[in-house]
This record gives sequence, C-alpha cells and structure tokens, in this order.
Amino acid sequence: MCSSVKSSRAVKKSQINFDNELSDQQRLSFAAKANLAQVRREQREAINKKWAQKHAVKSPTHFSVLQWFKRYLAW
Repeated sequence: MCSSVKSSRAVKKSQINFDNELSDQQRLSFAAKANLAQVRREQREAINKKWAQKHAVKSPTHFSVLQWFKRYLAW
C-alpha cells in the first residue's frame, strides 16, 4: 500500500499546436477580439474609477457620543 507515482496518471501535453493550426484569418480574428476586449476592459476600469471618486465617503458614517456632544456645544 505505498503511494507511488502511476505512469497512467501523468498529465499529457496538449496534442494541438495552435501556432501551426491557425490560419492568418483566424489569427487576425482572435487578435481583433482580444483588442476589443482590452478596450472594453480599460473603459470599464475608467468608469469604475470615476464612479468611486464621485461616490467616495467624505465624512465618517458614525459619530461617537463624545464627537456628537462636541459638535452640539460648538453649534
């Protein structure tokens, strides 16, 4: 009952070589899709950054009793 490496469980490398299998048209299509995805990702990140700046918390959301009392006296 020893645990030895079994040769049948070895990870086989992919038999498809994508460098040689794709035509020029397929390469261009994949490159165009990747470029569009990159542009969308950059736009989404810019929008998220703008939204985060617009909705940033400017003041603490909770006050302690002491802070409330100081504000009450200063008013």
